[in-house]
Amino acid sequence: MLKRHGSLHTSMNERHQAKAESGGDLVERSDVDDKYKWRLDLIFANWESWEESFSTLEAGLPALAALQGSLGQSGQALLQAIEAVHNSQRLLEKTYVFAGMKSDEDTRIGENTGRKGRIGSLAVKFSEAVSWFDSELLDIDEKRLAELLAEESGLAMYEHFINNIQRAREYTLPAEQEALLAGAGLMARGASEVFNAFDNADLDLGAIKDKDGKEVQLTKGRYYKFLKGTDRRVRKEAFESFLGAYGNLKNTLAANMDANVKNHVYFARTRGHAGTLEASLHPDAVPPLVFHSLIETISENFDTLHRYTSLKKRILQLDDLREYDLAVALFPEGEFKFTYDEACDVVLKAFAPLGPDYVSEVKKGIDGGWIDVHETAGKRSGGYSNGVYDTQPYILLNWGEQLGDTFTFAHELGHSMHSWLAVKNQPFVYGSYPIFTAEVASTFNELLLMDHLIKSSEDKQRKLFLLDHHLAQINNTVFRQTMFAEFEYRIHQMGEAGETLTADSLGQLYQETLSRYWGPEVQFNPDLSPLTWSRIPHFFYNYYVYQYATAYSAAVALSRKVITGGENDREQYLSILRSGCSRYPVETVGLGGVDMATSGPMQDVVTLFGSLLDQVESLLD
Repeated sequence: MLKRHGSLHTSMNERHQAKAESGGDLVERSDVDDKYKWRLDLIFANWESWEESFSTLEAGLPALAALQGSLGQSGQALLQAIEAVHNSQRLLEKTYVFAGMKSDEDTRIGENTGRKGRIGSLAVKFSEAVSWFDSELLDIDEKRLAELLAEESGLAMYEHFINNIQRAREYTLPAEQEALLAGAGLMARGASEVFNAFDNADLDLGAIKDKDGKEVQLTKGRYYKFLKGTDRRVRKEAFESFLGAYGNLKNTLAANMDANVKNHVYFARTRGHAGTLEASLHPDAVPPLVFHSLIETISENFDTLHRYTSLKKRILQLDDLREYDLAVALFPEGEFKFTYDEACDVVLKAFAPLGPDYVSEVKKGIDGGWIDVHETAGKRSGGYSNGVYDTQPYILLNWGEQLGDTFTFAHELGHSMHSWLAVKNQPFVYGSYPIFTAEVASTFNELLLMDHLIKSSEDKQRKLFLLDHHLAQINNTVFRQTMFAEFEYRIHQMGEAGETLTADSLGQLYQETLSRYWGPEVQFNPDLSPLTWSRIPHFFYNYYVYQYATAYSAAVALSRKVITGGENDREQYLSILRSGCSRYPVETVGLGGVDMATSGPMQDVVTLFGSLLDQVESLLD
């Protein structure tokens, strides 16, 4: 029942990884000034308060299960059941998010990891306790349901919510079977949890020599930094050590991926969906045409991407362009960066097109304990926005003072402000939003930041650096994520056909996909390049990545309107953020005049990409 989307929005590419960038030891959390830490005490004052909430939730589960059989009795009974489950769910979300973020502060603290596991298990029990709801609501015939809605005015608010469940009629099982599927929730996460433990805890990436000849332990943060560096030897060694570490366990990782895909296939078939893609898109009512249009439009425009790789080869003056050369900044002499405090000022100026109220709320969040800034010993890597209906938004960063950190900051503020505006304008039932629209808000803010930086730059080298950075953003967010989405679709097709995924079959498919996307100018390592599938955590997210590309496309169209338009254009965009999940996501994006079921938005991004290449070539000439 009551399928709400997760509040955790993880950033999607390498610039958001932030493991140790230097060889020195990380500072302890206690050494960081409080103004650079988030304030989780605004959720629960201490663990004792959290335990009280946990106990309340646990004690209330039998009462939720006891509501089974009451929905059709009267309109008032239906309303009371919805409200009872919502009230429990609100407390569950609040309790869950606190434990997760406390654990992320220092993953070395076993007690916090244990609490995170406990609330995760309780969330599964909650799902079991209310698993009957959808089936029972669907058992009420349409005439009786109309009578219930007519006799209880309080149900009017839940009309879209109820219609969304009704839409799932043909994919919802009898209550007993729904309970079994809910109980399988922990097992269903098995492959993802195995990969997460390996990737974040047990993986040893080895050591290489940096540009100064000093041996350093390779981390993810250092890997992405090295790939962007100018020393080709370091790039090559980092690439070989990094992918080699995954390759050492390629057969194990392939078996785990096979289990992941089989899990998706099982649940899709059990519910009667046409396939895994249709099953994953159904909760958000996203037409499969949106997904296929993305793949087809990008495939038809590979020549633009190949023009990009050709430009890289020319500027880098390489006889052979290798995969480990693709992330290198073309104009490093124009590079610049901001401290966190400087970045705060920059993003506030960049967000000006969204109006003074939006900027004011961002400023309050920066000053009010939304953000955990610095990397510390044991802290979870990367960046995300988190928070639920009854908390303020929270942002985890690992500040490294690269320009990418400022873009990550703008990205996560987009998520957080989306949450803030949705909560302020919607009741709990519609106070979240799907990833499909979430990534519009975050990418939109990145585009505002880029526009501001380019317009305010008068230095040629800095402008070239920014144009290259913008090209890299589009490449990573649209072309690369589309490549991931196509690969994910094809391995699920293999799974649906009964094939067993192996390291060889996965590698062969990934290499073929790599070659088509990046084109003839790029030469690949036949032993290592095909292993890239083994290190992408998003392949466990069940058709997640395509939304980065579609969202970016929508954000490009919307941001151009806001930047060049007037107050009405701004309000149309803000209406998307305020809508939460009160509409289906394609319809929500349509409030801004963007139709995601057509090739138009994706074609617009390709056109933008080409125009940026034109600008680079013009400045060089």
